[in-house]
Amino acid sequence: MTRNPHLRSRSTGSTLIEVLVAILILSFGLLAIGSFLAYTVQLPKLSGNRSVAVVAGSDLIERMRSNPTASGSYVTTTYATATFTTGAAPPTSLPSGSTCSFPSCTTATMATMDLASVDFLLKNQLPSGTAGMRVEITTAPNIGRLWVVWQEPGNFGSFDTLSSDNCPADIRGMTITADSIPRPRCVYLTFRL
Repeated sequence: MTRNPHLRSRSTGSTLIEVLVAILILSFGLLAIGSFLAYTVQLPKLSGNRSVAVVAGSDLIERMRSNPTASGSYVTTTYATATFTTGAAPPTSLPSGSTCSFPSCTTATMATMDLASVDFLLKNQLPSGTAGMRVEITTAPNIGRLWVVWQEPGNFGSFDTLSSDNCPADIRGMTITADSIPRPRCVYLTFRL
């Protein structure tokens, strides 16, 4: 029985096309793993920023609870959409006129100092000094809502917060013109005084 020599050479090895297809499939898999690794490297920093925002928000709520007669003095919007289009340097001290000392403190000046202290903490511990707060308190049952808003650095721009965060409507509706400027991130806390 004689064998055809052409059949044996075809069945013993791979062709160049088969090798190229295998390399192409392998490269797509490696690209997917690379993008996944880039995502996982960013997550601890994002989580840390969210933790800072929650702790600062809780701190402000406890300050409000210790000064209940001045709850109206805490109602504020200290961020503006212009804040989130350019990175600002964090402040080095509290604004002038925002501190008080015993015995000259009133409930209103204490509220001003509380807001300035928490804002100072946020701007120094969150990226680019772009953090802010919004406090709303209803009059009847003294239920409040607090948003802590900050902006991640431009390299975290792949995390779109349009549908994932509980941002106020004016932040959700912001138009971001540059690709390097991501939408602000938000932490939303409700409380009762």
